[in-house]
Amino acid sequence: MSPHTNETQRTDRVIYRSDLCKMLGVGSEAMRRWMKAGKVPPPDVAISRRTVGWRLSTLQAAGIGLV
Repeated sequence: MSPHTNETQRTDRVIYRSDLCKMLGVGSEAMRRWMKAGKVPPPDVAISRRTVGWRLSTLQAAGIGLV
């Protein structure tokens, strides 16, 4: 594995739904509505049916700024 791959994995980490809700200061119902309305892109990581997340780069490309 190249050093660039490790750096990419660290900077493009997965943000899980519960963490994204906390970061944006909204509840799970608001997040569900935002996803349905297209304000938040569809999750691109699915661990299970209920555990989903987004790559940081996906959220940034959608204009959602997170640190």
